[in-house]
Amino acid sequence: MNFITGIYVINAPASALNNSMGEETKAIVKSIRVQQRQYPYVSAQALRFWLRESVERHDPAWKAAPVYRGKGKQQAFTEGDPIRYWDDDLLGYMRAEKGESITRIAPFRTSTLVSAAPVEINDDFGVMARADGNPVLHGHEFYRATLVGMFSIDLGAVGTFTYRDRAGYRNLSAAQQEQAAELGLEHVPALQAYRLPVQERLRRVGSLLRALGRLEGGAKQTLHHTDVSPSLVCMAVLRGGNNPFQYLVAPNPLPQIHLPALDEALTVYREDWLSGLVVGLRQGYMDESRAALVERQIVPLHPRQAFDALADELWAHEEWME
Repeated sequence: MNFITGIYVINAPASALNNSMGEETKAIVKSIRVQQRQYPYVSAQALRFWLRESVERHDPAWKAAPVYRGKGKQQAFTEGDPIRYWDDDLLGYMRAEKGESITRIAPFRTSTLVSAAPVEINDDFGVMARADGNPVLHGHEFYRATLVGMFSIDLGAVGTFTYRDRAGYRNLSAAQQEQAAELGLEHVPALQAYRLPVQERLRRVGSLLRALGRLEGGAKQTLHHTDVSPSLVCMAVLRGGNNPFQYLVAPNPLPQIHLPALDEALTVYREDWLSGLVVGLRQGYMDESRAALVERQIVPLHPRQAFDALADELWAHEEWME
């Protein structure tokens, strides 16, 4: 099993990117408390929402599944058709209808984006004073943080739709199995699956990678405009789903690459590497780490270029999609 595996960093200089339940007239940011220290975070659900919105904006070929409301107030689901819809394929789904349940474990995996170091969460207060009478007070929290997240894409699972009678693996309904056969999808009996042509699978992965380099979104953008596209990304194609880059960002208030962790990843996991290490690093961010990368024969690109480069490299290695 081969995976694109990586870590990425969002620089939040003064931000409130993901909010929790408010307190009367005060907006509260999501954070993890460890003893008396706070680590602001962005939930994986929020990140996936940003990604869905970004990929639809940046790739006209992207085919997004329609969303439906169920009978209950808290029921919503997508079409659940990974053959036609790219987000159902890459981001998974769950749908139960007419006595038949289909689910798909997402090939794209992402962690929660968490501050690399504890930070002080600040309060900001404002007033609405443009009308007669007493001003209306309101407030919100914000922070300055280095948000770190991990991600991976199971390349073998992209465009491969199983019909096993097991939760997460019954990707296709009986009717969809017939449709897959009629459309000429490759039947893989050993996996109890149907598979799209490799060129179609590569297009879908490439579109998602390019969108990660162009990520947009986040709460409070009118007050704390923040570029949420990655300032740093380190990634590679590896055998197996472990992430050797988990400790690559030093847990310091001022962000920097943890060089011993990088050297460890390059040596301990060397038998698992299929591609080279692809690094994207913006000018003006972690500049003190740039020379150390070059010393290791790693020439960083801009993060957007890094995602594009890996997407292009996949086309030369169709065998990685197995």
